[in-house]
Amino acid sequence: VFLLPSVFYLLWSSCGYAWRPFFRASAISISIAAALWCAYFFLLVRPLYLADYRYLFSANGYTGITAATFWQVMHDTVRDGNWMDRVLYPLALALMLFAAAAAQRLWRNPLFTALALWMAGYLFFLAYHNNMQPRYYFVVAVPMLMLVALGFDNLLRRALHSGLSTRVKAMNWTLAAAVGAAIAIAAVLDAAHTVRFVRTPQYTFARAAQQIKQVVDSDPRRSHLVLSISGNNLSLLTGLRSICDDFGTLELEDRIAAYRPGWYVAWNEVESDKMEALSKFYTLDRVAAFPALDDPDRNLMIVYKLNPLPAPKPAHPRRRARARLSRQRPAVTALP
Repeated sequence: VFLLPSVFYLLWSSCGYAWRPFFRASAISISIAAALWCAYFFLLVRPLYLADYRYLFSANGYTGITAATFWQVMHDTVRDGNWMDRVLYPLALALMLFAAAAAQRLWRNPLFTALALWMAGYLFFLAYHNNMQPRYYFVVAVPMLMLVALGFDNLLRRALHSGLSTRVKAMNWTLAAAVGAAIAIAAVLDAAHTVRFVRTPQYTFARAAQQIKQVVDSDPRRSHLVLSISGNNLSLLTGLRSICDDFGTLELEDRIAAYRPGWYVAWNEVESDKMEALSKFYTLDRVAAFPALDDPDRNLMIVYKLNPLPAPKPAHPRRRARARLSRQRPAVTALP
């Protein structure tokens, strides 16, 4: 949804900024998109995955931004763009400001404007969710890099323009050289970072997953089904069967009752709502903990055995009969 302004701007520019051809082209594009979506929904989703489809939208429909936190969230969203690159990301923002102030020709390039709308739209989407994880910025990295390339190209063309005064050409050459130097520095730093990862890889999460599998396999009498928010990763790495304790079309209590997992793997601690649901079926026995990541919120995977609670003892038949008689006894009202 937040990318639609960028898409429709490109469509509008391709129609020569004329409204009638734009509406005609938009009608064709929307009709094709609607036909594809209807085919996907009615042939695949509705007969097979309707509950999952609805849950996908309910899980992504929340917002973490409020009127009280608006400016702080916007600040954090823009600041955390440094996840992408500490050189190129500020450079892309600077080029957008430069284009707005002094290089209006850049905005006449429909690709530059569409990329700016793409970047701004998705950053606003991140702010709406207030969930600035590094992986969500990958979508922003694509227009960011293209914006830098277009800005650098524009500065070079302006520097080579023969009709400009010497002073303006010197300024353009200075700006082009600065942007080129920044791109070169970013390329060297990013290449060094990549080489360092390749030469000294760390498999802490994979190692933790294998150790968790060993713990689970050590008790063959217990169910090997693992309950964990990172269960899908454990399944991919080890083959352990798992269900998620956070996402799903069933409430957590219903999920536990239906699947009866034998193990629970938590990050750093057991959250109160998870403990409340688990305590209705199990007692938790902490058996192991493994360091996995360098995120302070997710650096330790803790393994718990789920010990089923004893079944409630049936009431004695005579007591049940006595209880029934007491329920059938008419109420006595004291007379004045």
